[in-house]
Amino acid sequence: MDRTDTVVAIIDDRATARDAVAALAAEEFSAELLHGEEGKGALAPNQEEGVSALASKMAIVFGDEARILDRMEAALDKGASVVSVDVTSDDAARVANLLEDHDAHDMWRLGEWSFNRVGSEGSGEG
Repeated sequence: MDRTDTVVAIIDDRATARDAVAALAAEEFSAELLHGEEGKGALAPNQEEGVSALASKMAIVFGDEARILDRMEAALDKGASVVSVDVTSDDAARVANLLEDHDAHDMWRLGEWSFNRVGSEGSGEG
């Protein structure tokens, strides 16, 4: 069985983010949708599951990757949404394409010991 990764993305418009989650569900992917202060609470380092748990573990291991959490928090502060999808390695590109079709940006594929930008434009980091 292929190992499970997580694709995370930022979508600026809340309705578009909901549409993306619905499109993912239609393709039989389960997505977590974060908004506002409640979403920021889900990113807290003490969370034991979800995107924040994985990103927090990576931040501890790699240190530098805490900037992913910082970007997600900043996006939530501006009213954007964060979408998180558990995928097999083989499905990561397909999910990234579907998210891009719904105006997602700043996308990463997070694995147990790695992270990388996904999508046609990457995360925009320079």
